[in-house]
Amino acid sequence: MSQQRASQPVKRMVDITMRYLRAEGARVVFGVPGGLLHPFFQAVESEPEIQLIVTKHEAGAAFMADGYARSTNSLAVCAGTSGPGATNLLTGVAAAFCDGVPMLVITGQAPSHALGKGAAQEMAPEDIDIVAMFKPITKYSAMIPAPDRVSHHLRRALRLALTGQRGPVHLNVPVDFWDQPARPEWFEPQSYRPSTEAFDREAVRHASYYLVRAEYPVLLVGSGVASSNARVEVRQFAERFGARVATTARAKGVFPENHPLSLGVMGLAGHATARDTLLSDQVDVLMTIGASLNETTTLNWDPRLMPREALIQLDISVDKIGRNYPVTVPLVGDARTVVSELSFHAERELEGTDTPSRWHEEPPIIHDHGFYEHPELRISTAVPITPQRWRVELNEILPRNAIVFSDIGGHMLFNVHDLAIRNRQSFILNLGFGSMGHGTAGPIGAALAAPHRPVIAIIGDACFTMTGMELLTASEYDVPVIWIVENNQMHGITWHGSQHVGNGQPMDSVRYRRPLEIASIARAMGLSAWVIERPGELRLAFMEALERRQPALIEVLVDGSVCPPLGERAKTIAGFRDR
Repeated sequence: MSQQRASQPVKRMVDITMRYLRAEGARVVFGVPGGLLHPFFQAVESEPEIQLIVTKHEAGAAFMADGYARSTNSLAVCAGTSGPGATNLLTGVAAAFCDGVPMLVITGQAPSHALGKGAAQEMAPEDIDIVAMFKPITKYSAMIPAPDRVSHHLRRALRLALTGQRGPVHLNVPVDFWDQPARPEWFEPQSYRPSTEAFDREAVRHASYYLVRAEYPVLLVGSGVASSNARVEVRQFAERFGARVATTARAKGVFPENHPLSLGVMGLAGHATARDTLLSDQVDVLMTIGASLNETTTLNWDPRLMPREALIQLDISVDKIGRNYPVTVPLVGDARTVVSELSFHAERELEGTDTPSRWHEEPPIIHDHGFYEHPELRISTAVPITPQRWRVELNEILPRNAIVFSDIGGHMLFNVHDLAIRNRQSFILNLGFGSMGHGTAGPIGAALAAPHRPVIAIIGDACFTMTGMELLTASEYDVPVIWIVENNQMHGITWHGSQHVGNGQPMDSVRYRRPLEIASIARAMGLSAWVIERPGELRLAFMEALERRQPALIEVLVDGSVCPPLGERAKTIAGFRDR
């Protein structure tokens, strides 16, 4: 039986909640315990199948849950008590919402009998409405109205979090409900979460018609390919049809960047090869897969992105289809399912013959230093070390199955442009909401979710100052993340970017007045730490950090005068101001 009716023995509401979490594969809850959510945290601590990770701030809890979910494509859970515990979660939840990350968020609430009376940290609809605060940044936000209703609300929340365009959901619970008896209305997950792998077969045939006739086909791959676990299918599809492939910045590495068909990243901090190809009049068929065609990908919605013959857009969200460009063939559905079906139809039409792709007649793509901006800075022996040079050194020693996180800032632009993410490696960037601090705390969640894979976080000094206290969390739980902190003693993206907009004056207030010694702070937290000052020093420190399998930090002192590749972004900002 997939469902147990009310005749079953009555259980506590918190026990029912734990059963649903176990069934959905939740194995970690991130949060900061507090009185108005104490029964829930107490139950998690007593649950042998679920680990409670107590973070230093609720924003860190949300970021860690986000990192956990992104690295596994599975449900993550974070929780915070009422009042500031709940509001502190908002930024991390917004980051998950913008990037379609499945997350269950549980917040505390004053006892039901006190609602509306002004209880301490009360966040009821009559006053500070926490449910309303979460509504714009979740797929579902609700207060549990009674213990017997918890099964209904859990199923609805989990169904929405894990189907279609995934995303965070929020449940707010009065503290007195957790220990009260409730009917255990149990459904197995497969009985309340339908598959969303349906697709329009006629639309697939229509798309196949254009693709098998394309002479200069290009795929623009977005992060939806990673969410769908469609990396292999997309690579095989591109190879069969001779399509060159660009990715969005957020999907960096979803298609291996050392592959002979790789154009690199299109858009923000991207590569000239991708930009020059996609904005040329040579492309006859462009197919986007899981890419929303937003501002950062399209360089402020450049009209030259439209191909000569057909634009095919595949996305699981119908709202993304045709939002910014007119689409010739819309494909709504799961990327893995639709690409597989598209391959099947195209093969039937080709009947084993070669495709008419003529890319092989063009000069091959060579992924050497000349593929990147300022190749001379990638081989520079200058001291302080250039941001480009140490990334070249990292690429030479990066483990083949590494998960690489980037935080937000000037260092992110160098990460997107100068790193090469290869097959089996993953690159995680919360570029949708663009929250600083995510790439600092999120890797802890990823390392807990995927302990067999090395997790490396490349962050800036300003990001470290935002959520760097979460390194204490990694130290306490012995989570083996390696943080590489690029220290230029300022908010680099703001300092350099300010010279491209407005009156062109650098914003000096974002430069530190006192030198920030990050490695010293990390050692005080119990981490092993190294300082890199010149070319050639990174390898020894990084390999030692890998071997130790403990939390570690490498501070890289870089030449802050080297401008990150933000030219196109600066033009966009200036364009917005001038409109």
